[in-house]
Amino acid sequence: MADITGQNAVISWIYSGGTVPLNTDFRSISENPSVDLAECSAGADTYKSYIATLKDATIDWSGLLQASGTAMLTALAPGTSGTLIVYPEGTAAGKPSKTYPAICMGARTNIPYNDVVEISCTFQANGAWS
Repeated sequence: MADITGQNAVISWIYSGGTVPLNTDFRSISENPSVDLAECSAGADTYKSYIATLKDATIDWSGLLQASGTAMLTALAPGTSGTLIVYPEGTAAGKPSKTYPAICMGARTNIPYNDVVEISCTFQANGAWS
């Protein structure tokens, strides 16, 4: 089995202002699926029991802020809705992908005095993803 690296990843944020490639200078992307649980224990139960209810996900992305960062900051404004598409192994036929309708939670920047400027953002899934 071949190891997978992120060097071929393709990440796109599609919103009302256009499509922004997030893979050109990305450093990491983390997909964080979760599920809500409803407790269903009762009566003489001595241990809690749960059933899975609603699925959820957040996606954390980070990269380097480039000179044309104004367009990036506009695309990643808090509350911006769109679609995040993640191809971890590139876009070749048969490679996996995830498509998330999402809400951008806003760009965060890290500006060290002696290093490159980093940008990061969390996307909140907003509905069913595939």
